[in-house]
Amino acid sequence: MTRRLPLFTIAAAGVMALALACSSTSGPDQPMVVPPAGLNILRLQPGHPPLYSDSVSFVAVKGQGTERKIYFADEGGQPGEEYLTFKLNGQSLLAYPDGTPFAAGDSVRITIRVLNPDSIYFQFDPAGLTFDPAYPARLTIKYAETGGDFNEDGHVNAGDTVIAKTLAIWRQPEPADSFTRLQSLRVEEQEEIEASLLGFSRYAIAY
Repeated sequence: MTRRLPLFTIAAAGVMALALACSSTSGPDQPMVVPPAGLNILRLQPGHPPLYSDSVSFVAVKGQGTERKIYFADEGGQPGEEYLTFKLNGQSLLAYPDGTPFAAGDSVRITIRVLNPDSIYFQFDPAGLTFDPAYPARLTIKYAETGGDFNEDGHVNAGDTVIAKTLAIWRQPEPADSFTRLQSLRVEEQEEIEASLLGFSRYAIAY
């Protein structure tokens, strides 16, 4: 005897198949990749404090942890609110851009530069520098100076609340390349996003 499935079971199966076909593959094995024109990089609100400096440069040494920051300027022209924090574990440095591994005591000059004073978009050099996956670099970027109007429609409302839940740090190897979404932690109370870095390129907060 042939057993017929109830119509609602067949319909449910069809809906499930359609949902799976349309779902986004943004997990660790299949990261979300978006072309530059399809991504919205957060912009700072008009009248935001000027940057104390638009770059920071330092020498990192294998075996020594370090931390560097980029600040907004306060009213007196001194370092004010933090904008970006970059941290290295003593064992983070893995290989130079040409693939040569770091030995204890080896060093490299690192430069972090703001690409646009009105956008949360940074260049990290030297491009191609890599970090140990067991001891990745750590990047924290604050977005408080956006004012919360993420879609720039002139209002902070429910639409911005929805966008906030999708904010992440995105990586772009070269200026014309697509962006890849990194696994990011958004700390709502601090208005900041954190991510681990395995190498140098360009990074932005976007949705």
